[in-house]
Amino acid sequence: MKNFFVKIFIFLFFILTTLPSLANEPVKINSIVFDNSDGVIFLNTTGAINENVTITKGYLKDPDRIYLDINNAILTTTKKTYIGKYSKFDNIKISQFTLEPKTVRIVFEYQKNFDLSDFSVYKTNNAIFIKTSKKLVNNNNYKTVYSNSKANERTIFYQGTGFEEVLTTTMKPDDIVINAGGSEILSELQTKKETPKLSSKYYIDSITKTKKGILINGIGKLNLIPAFVLSEPDRLIIDIDDAVLKKELRNKTFLIGEINLQKNDDGANVDLRETIKMGQNSQSIVRFVITGKNAKDYRGIISPDSKSLYLTNKANIIETKMSDNNVNLLNSLYSKSNTTEVIILNFDDSAAFNVFEENSNLYIDINNINLFDDSLLEALYKGIPDFKTVRIASDKLRFIIPAANSSIAIKTTPDNDSLKVYIKAKEVHKTQEKPKVVLIPKDAAKDKKPSSISNLFTVVIDAGHGGSDVGATRNGIYEKDITLKISKMVEGNLKKKNVKTYMVRDRDKTVSLAERCEYSNEKKPDIFVSIHVNSSINENIKGVETHWYKDDSLEYAKFVHKEIQKKIKSWDTNDRGLFNSKFYVINHTEAPAILCEIGFISNKDERDEITKTKRQEEIAEAIANGIYNYLKARK
Repeated sequence: MKNFFVKIFIFLFFILTTLPSLANEPVKINSIVFDNSDGVIFLNTTGAINENVTITKGYLKDPDRIYLDINNAILTTTKKTYIGKYSKFDNIKISQFTLEPKTVRIVFEYQKNFDLSDFSVYKTNNAIFIKTSKKLVNNNNYKTVYSNSKANERTIFYQGTGFEEVLTTTMKPDDIVINAGGSEILSELQTKKETPKLSSKYYIDSITKTKKGILINGIGKLNLIPAFVLSEPDRLIIDIDDAVLKKELRNKTFLIGEINLQKNDDGANVDLRETIKMGQNSQSIVRFVITGKNAKDYRGIISPDSKSLYLTNKANIIETKMSDNNVNLLNSLYSKSNTTEVIILNFDDSAAFNVFEENSNLYIDINNINLFDDSLLEALYKGIPDFKTVRIASDKLRFIIPAANSSIAIKTTPDNDSLKVYIKAKEVHKTQEKPKVVLIPKDAAKDKKPSSISNLFTVVIDAGHGGSDVGATRNGIYEKDITLKISKMVEGNLKKKNVKTYMVRDRDKTVSLAERCEYSNEKKPDIFVSIHVNSSINENIKGVETHWYKDDSLEYAKFVHKEIQKKIKSWDTNDRGLFNSKFYVINHTEAPAILCEIGFISNKDERDEITKTKRQEEIAEAIANGIYNYLKARK
């Protein structure tokens, strides 16, 4: 008995002496994560952020700076400097300020027009984030929560039962290429190690499992893309756009609902519940794959603050309550232009809703609405002949809006008290007619200038990487610098031929992949070209490549590569040919698009050549000639 009490005493002594040390365990800070507006900055941390982790703010002068000292913290990497594209900070630096006490310091060098009252720091038990703009709470600032603009593109990113990286290409087994054109790897890492630095509006930091579904929780505002179904096995794919999934949650799988055991043909018990797997499907899309017999019946309910999404079978939605407060419909508005219908629904509080497309209709279910006066929808009944409403339950109302062959976007205010629905008929692209041929007398032709295509075509030129994303690197030479020089030369060559050009970046700045595509799509050019430098772990590999993805880009790629082949004869390099590749920028730009890999920075001889002005000029001339010849052929 005596030995028993001795053991108990030793055990209690161990617990009492160990717990304080565990509680004092420093939090690990791995990196800084920006949302796409740089209005919110997250710290990527590991470990509990308890009362022992304190944050002190201070100010420095010459230049003007704000510093945050995070006590009881360890920086897991070397000191770094970040540059945000849209923020009012010239730079943000993070370092291990002191080891005893353990303090990580973050210094924000701000511009003269920065309002210090915009800067605030928030701490939860598992996150630290900094808000640097009041615009995040501007109720007049509508944000997209649902869009079908990418609905027809996404099946190419999903194969089998696993998640595939978008940035893949066809290559020989011994040619292992890393950081090939289009990859966004932070300059501070220069490795394949993953980092959450993406163009994101929504950061998913936790998943809560319930009896009948899962609740996805995040920071920011989520943006859904329409779900689609795959078969063999039956799967429903639900994507959140402009989103980052916390690293620890990636490739996790959950079983949904109560255990449902049934015997299979072999007599063994099989659990027939649906499974939900989640992953970072591409650099800007978080994907949830629901597998099982009833997968296609799942829906996602958006919470009143658009920070959470509840995935459950549609049969459970009637009994699902996402908010304690019901809302009243205040009014509805409807307008129509030549191509676009706009519907506005205004509520007196935050609405919880789900949205989906089915049978050529758009369905919007408000899941926390009181009884309402039908006359408030008079504008919609008059403007939309087939508009309907259906009462699903006492507090759930369904709006049914015809939307066949339409591009749809739904935007809400930050408080979800107003929904704005845009419905635009999808454009039918007609083959461009060739200009009529005008015969000019021989004598008159002598006085005419060479024919120009400047009034017919425009080109967007994308210099790969830039800013904090330096691209492939060797011996202090950055891909971003080479691509910018060559891109400017291509621009100069095309301008001499009277071709109108737009540069995605004309200086050293950070531009995300999504932003490059958005810029091009806004300009509506006839073609898009992205210029990159290749890299490989095999330093013997060298050569040039031309990449295309969409069918309408193959002929364009052939014209450009043909001109590059003419130059290769005088270069000591290899013609690695044409590649059909899923690089982000040549897949998400609407115009015919190619990506040119002008050589391998990892090969010493080729690196020496592609950094010389003569080789850069020859590359630029070949690309410009190929573009010009292709445009002339289209003319």
